[in-house]
Amino acid sequence: MVMALTPANPLVRPHAFGQRRAMLWNGNRILGQSAFCKGLALVLTILAPEAFAQNRALVFTGPSAPVPAGVRSAIWLNVLNLSVESLSWTFPQKIPCRILSPPHASFEGCLELEPGTDAGQAAIAPGAFARREYWITLPAAATGQVILEFPGLPAGRLELDIQPPAAAGTEAASNSGLARLLQQAEPKEEGREFDPGRFFKEHISGYEPFYFLAGPKSPNARFQISFKYQLLNSEGVLARKAPLLEGLHFAYTQTSLWDWNSPSAPFWDSSYKPELLYLRQRVAGGRAADWFQLDLQGGLQHESNGRDGAASRSLNTAYLRSRLIFGKEESLRLTLEPRAWVYIGDLSDNPDMARYRGYADLRTIVGWTRGLQLSALGRLGDTGDKGSLQLDLTYPMMTLLSRSFSVYLHAQYFTGYGESLLFYNERSSAFRFGFSIYR
Repeated sequence: MVMALTPANPLVRPHAFGQRRAMLWNGNRILGQSAFCKGLALVLTILAPEAFAQNRALVFTGPSAPVPAGVRSAIWLNVLNLSVESLSWTFPQKIPCRILSPPHASFEGCLELEPGTDAGQAAIAPGAFARREYWITLPAAATGQVILEFPGLPAGRLELDIQPPAAAGTEAASNSGLARLLQQAEPKEEGREFDPGRFFKEHISGYEPFYFLAGPKSPNARFQISFKYQLLNSEGVLARKAPLLEGLHFAYTQTSLWDWNSPSAPFWDSSYKPELLYLRQRVAGGRAADWFQLDLQGGLQHESNGRDGAASRSLNTAYLRSRLIFGKEESLRLTLEPRAWVYIGDLSDNPDMARYRGYADLRTIVGWTRGLQLSALGRLGDTGDKGSLQLDLTYPMMTLLSRSFSVYLHAQYFTGYGESLLFYNERSSAFRFGFSIYR
């Protein structure tokens, strides 16, 4: 990789970072971090002593191989903590830059944060560093040894070797259309190979809480899996021409009750909830300096328990949900998530469902983004005398045992109607304790 140091040392090409695939990223540390930090600190001591006055060093790195002009290329921003105390660094969503193509050409550019990557503040331990991946589209006219400058950041310049656009298409042009259709149906991204695992990771994300809990009362175990999948590729034609369509997602949530106390330990009941939704984040606020954020979501959801006959339960709903967050990233925050829905189609399996579930619910979350959180989900039937309340208390355990497990301790209490879809019209209460991997 190519490394850029502080402005006093504009062009340096060490390979201290190595290849990206050799790194194991887990928040703000990498495998071999101690040796890496010592080596980088030694370089900065000799070449950039002023970096120590700021207690941090900003280093941009890019691909070591030539990059084709006119295509999107990956650039990494590394923030190294040179002090003996923890510090916070805010990764911006966009970083303006100047692209210099000797001898006289100059272009304005902008680095954009990798889709699905968290912006905002990152806590960096002493001697560690935080890293984020950005993307930039290099102009087709910029070729040869190109220099990127970052006027808005106290970081050095980055040098890249840019190939003419024609060089990037030579291999593809040599293949026939039929050969490309049969052999190269998956895209080959310039600057990095297409990786199905990375593609999956970039498109899938958490949705509803993801947990496994157990308690003394039958059915004593309850677990939930949930995820959403972004349907459009952000680099595709549809997303580029109509970026609002990037909010389209498919989501799936499954909630199951498992009765360990009964012979053969059967599943008590399960709810399967596929849905198609549209999510628009940061409709208002959401920047580092803002104290609030508004997200909007709407969708169509099917819910059933997968049974037939008298035990069959199913319903379809169309809903609208808003999320309003009060408080900055590192402070105590209040999140309100009201949701309203209408029932669509046949309710013959459960004709009085609205009496117990009503037409709206409210989730309230109080706590810290990286700390203790209490969530309350309340629902009231349309007659006002039925409903339910679910309380979830979670606490992150990531710092224990040298960050060996990425889980939350999770305690849950439910009381009211509708914990299971099968017995939606029967009242129950239960306390369970366990862990979650997404909250």
